[in-house]
Amino acid sequence: MLAFGLSGDVGAGKSTLARLWKERGASVLDADEVVRALWTRRDVLDAALSRWGRGVVGEDGRVVPSAVAGKAFSGPEEYRWLCALLHPLVRIEMERAASSLEGWVVAEIPLLFEGGIPWWIDAAIYVTAPEEIRRERNASRGWNKNEIARREAFLLPGGEKRALADLVIENEQTLEKLTEEADRLAERFRRLSSLTLATVSFSDGESPREFSALLHRKGLGTDFLLRTGEGGETGGTKFILDFFTLEKWFNEITEALSPYPGVFPMLVRPRRLPWKYRNALSEGLRP
Repeated sequence: MLAFGLSGDVGAGKSTLARLWKERGASVLDADEVVRALWTRRDVLDAALSRWGRGVVGEDGRVVPSAVAGKAFSGPEEYRWLCALLHPLVRIEMERAASSLEGWVVAEIPLLFEGGIPWWIDAAIYVTAPEEIRRERNASRGWNKNEIARREAFLLPGGEKRALADLVIENEQTLEKLTEEADRLAERFRRLSSLTLATVSFSDGESPREFSALLHRKGLGTDFLLRTGEGGETGGTKFILDFFTLEKWFNEITEALSPYPGVFPMLVRPRRLPWKYRNALSEGLRP
């Protein structure tokens, strides 16, 4: 699994981007959906009622999001209280959901940077846009300039988010342009998510050197590491070659091993590779 944390300024288009990526094969987790589910829990709802009274629920007994927002954004103390109530629970539920997924995952988390980037996120994406454009996009919500400023006063400044992000997307143009960018990045993310650590064991030291040279020429492997280990049932020493490749090349690599009888590759999906290192590995492989 390759997991991205997606956040952005109010009205910058992060939800639109998440939708586009979902249409292109990503598994999308939405923190806002998790929050909506949490509000159906009796313990969470009772905590809000105890703090703010019956005004935050409707006649049907369900929470009214706009009423909760009105209370939460009324001051720093109320905002911190709500964050302390919901955020730990949201992080637990999102991590649980992500643990069962494969491929590339996009976790849309509005407070990604404010709450700290979760350990299971491989790269953080920040979506931004000029204030005037964001005002226009938020008009349908009934949010004017003052309302946007009121909400963003509780968030980290854009400059700090840029510094924390691995990728910054400037969404200041049309939906068509954003879709083109989503397509370009989706292709890149699919490739990065298929990076695989391969291991092949040989009975002599010369064979792995020949094999790694062949893979390097063909662009099928990168970042080779040759190590030794015990020979198991046969005794002696075995020579173990580790390298990174793409999962789709498994058959081609297996075919390249045909001159070495009884030798087969083992593949493992790596986790928590540093973002720059993962990109460097991809660049070391053929397109």
